[in-house]
Amino acid sequence: MKQNTHVHGRFRNSMSWAGGFSFAETLIGSAVFIVVLLAVLMILDISQRDYASGAAKSDAQQNVRVVLESMARELRMAGYAPSKAGCSPPPVGAVTTLNPLTFRADVDGDNCVDQVIYTFDAPTDTTKPCDVSDPDTIGKITRSVQAWNGANWNPDPPAPTDKFEVAQCVKTVTITYYNKMGVWSPSPLPEDVKRIKISITAEENARGQASHTYTLATDVWLRNL
Repeated sequence: MKQNTHVHGRFRNSMSWAGGFSFAETLIGSAVFIVVLLAVLMILDISQRDYASGAAKSDAQQNVRVVLESMARELRMAGYAPSKAGCSPPPVGAVTTLNPLTFRADVDGDNCVDQVIYTFDAPTDTTKPCDVSDPDTIGKITRSVQAWNGANWNPDPPAPTDKFEVAQCVKTVTITYYNKMGVWSPSPLPEDVKRIKISITAEENARGQASHTYTLATDVWLRNL
């Protein structure tokens, strides 16, 4: 039923007020919705980028931290001479070569001396950030172990399949050696090494973002010398 309403001295049909939005109102409402939607999408994109960057940073730091802790733990055992017969090589210093870092210790707990080798393979292409799909951009640290068989180290030399990758996206590795007096020496003899500082710089790998590098270091005194 139609009803008349008295407004400002005039009668208007109340049903004429029940119409939909005008075209202009629809355009304005759509524009506001699009602006709000774009703002939400931008916030989500920034959040995703921050999350990816944080995850990449955490991975890079954790990668280096694990390697440093492993190297430090094994180096502290360097020079330990087990007493089990038939598995003791000729006596030499705990550290046998400086590049690659090679030392002797019983790292598997079988009371036989092992020879541990840590090797750094620098990236071939240093102009690009680390990309796991491009081997030329990946710097890596590998670890291999040789066992004494009574006459020789086995395998000697370690085959590529015997080298286990313990860290990747590594940019640089700096190893500083100190003699038995704890004094830095530019070219020490391996058998004179008593203290070793290791610094590793790794690169975060977050696609679509600028790469960043992070450096961690450790200082190890060889206990058994």
